[in-house]
Formats: sequence, C-alpha cells, structure tokens
Amino acid sequence: MQFDLNGRPVRDPMLRRVVARLGRRSSVELTLGDPDLVPVAESSDDAAASSAVLDASPGFDAAAQSVLWHLVVLPSRHVDRVLELVGQDRYQRVEVSADELARFAWAERAGETGLVAFARVQTVDALHVAQERSRVAGVTARHDGAALLWRVLQAPR
Repeated sequence: MQFDLNGRPVRDPMLRRVVARLGRRSSVELTLGDPDLVPVAESSDDAAASSAVLDASPGFDAAAQSVLWHLVVLPSRHVDRVLELVGQDRYQRVEVSADELARFAWAERAGETGLVAFARVQTVDALHVAQERSRVAGVTARHDGAALLWRVLQAPR
C-alpha cells in the first residue's frame, strides 16, 4: 500500500496509475521493520531546516516511499499517552537500537525517563517533515519530554 504526504493510505487506483507514470516507485511496499531500509537523511539539530537536511542528503529519493522515524525522550509516566496521541497519526512504536541508546545515553535517567522511537510509512517532502517535527516536538514538550532526532529511511535504489 502506498502512503501520502500525511502518512495516509492512498486507495485511489487512478492516483496510483498517475504516480506510477510519473516514475515513482509505487511497487515498493515498505514496512516499519524492514531490515533492508537504510537511513538517507537525519538530524538532531532543532535549528536545521528540513529542506536543508533533505537537500544535503545524496541518497534521498523524493519520489520514493519512506519511513519517517522520530526519537524522543519522555518521562516513563507519559510514554503510553504520547504513543496514544501519535498513534492517531498512524505512528507506531519501534525499537530503539543499541547505537541510539549509546548515542543518547545522556538523555536517560534510570526509572524516570527513557528513549522512545516511533515511525510511519509516508511520502516525504521538506514541508511535511517540518510539520511532523513540529507536531512531535509539541506533543513531547507537553508531556515533559523532548524530540531528539528524526530520520528518513528508504529502500536502497
């Protein structure tokens, strides 16, 4: 299934044909746990523009389906509520890798806060990445947390 810029399924067969004619890789079905996905863009800098990060990423294919992935730090008592809220936008919790645990170990306090990652499949452009970054930052801030990192993953070309 293909997903639009807002992470919603594209069900219109006519739209799929148009997208296919434009050269987009509509036949690639992505799943969040796909081990073949590779990071093509990422940033932990709140001040970095999404457009600048995506433009500077040579592996990023604007026409391909992507996984938009976020890493946040949250107090343990708010994790379920934040996952419920982002779940309304089709985000699903994904495992935090050992690399991220080591890289952001400073953000965790045993029993108090923890790293949480969630992602969804969607078409990615700079505007929608910026919007999603803002939503994630807002929901985590309202629950005493912080957004640490966002990443775009795609199937290798």
